Amino acid sequence: MLKIKLKNGDEYEVLTQTAVYPSGSPALRSRMEIHMAADAMGIEAFAALFGDTQQTAELHLVNAETGSDVTYRNYSLVSSVGKQRVDETDYTTGASTSGLQLVAVLEQLTYIEQQLAALGIQA
Repeated sequence: MLKIKLKNGDEYEVLTQTAVYPSGSPALRSRMEIHMAADAMGIEAFAALFGDTQQTAELHLVNAETGSDVTYRNYSLVSSVGKQRVDETDYTTGASTSGLQLVAVLEQLTYIEQQLAALGIQA
């Protein structure tokens, strides 16, 4: 089971499609996609939860099966939040399924933006 833990300690179960896409450059934003079941909460609550920059300033992806806890910082820019149709293919059988999921796409502040924020300067 994969969970995401916000800065305030609240934990929410997320789907395995949750992923982080590092940019590989300090000048470009890295991106995180958070996927939750469509019935996990209402869209307004989901948008409010991941739109709170104080809570998304530090996120933990916790894998209960392996015991791993990976910390991600400064993913506080909301790129998109909503319900999205997600298609999946089982590559062993070839069967495909689709369904609605709650999806939030957060972007990380660049290195320069992080340094300006630490100085109290808005970019």
